[in-house]
Amino acid sequence: MGRKGRVKVKGQQGIPVSIDFETLIKDPHGRDKVSFQANGLYYKKDDVSYLLFDENHEDRKVKATMKIGKGEVTIIRNGGVMMRHQYRVNETTEGTFSNELGVFQTKAYTKKLQFLVSEGPLKGVLQLGYKLFVGDENAGSYNITVSIKEATI
Repeated sequence: MGRKGRVKVKGQQGIPVSIDFETLIKDPHGRDKVSFQANGLYYKKDDVSYLLFDENHEDRKVKATMKIGKGEVTIIRNGGVMMRHQYRVNETTEGTFSNELGVFQTKAYTKKLQFLVSEGPLKGVLQLGYKLFVGDENAGSYNITVSIKEATI
């Protein structure tokens, strides 16, 4: 532990946070809501914020990193599910997703991207809205809200 409840992450002072992650999905089959809570670490390097946490996907552990910069966010997942996709508002970007079924090329048109964060104690919200295509197939509209707050020890 470093200063006041902080831990070292890749040479940075990370702040332990609690995370509420919610995804609203609207696709040709209907609507779905996926949500979970996790503990993670938040740190900032230069003008980029990082959020690191573990997810569970059908009993498979996945390490997730969200790299949040000005006007863009990159989501990286490693483990039982592998994913890398960068999202930029009002742009179509390409990425990859893989699981036990194979590797899939993805495209996303990002409609909304907003990250608000304040310190003392740390709290913030990331909102990300995009239309997802897997290959050439429309996989639906996704609206993700990630709320973070400094963990109390």
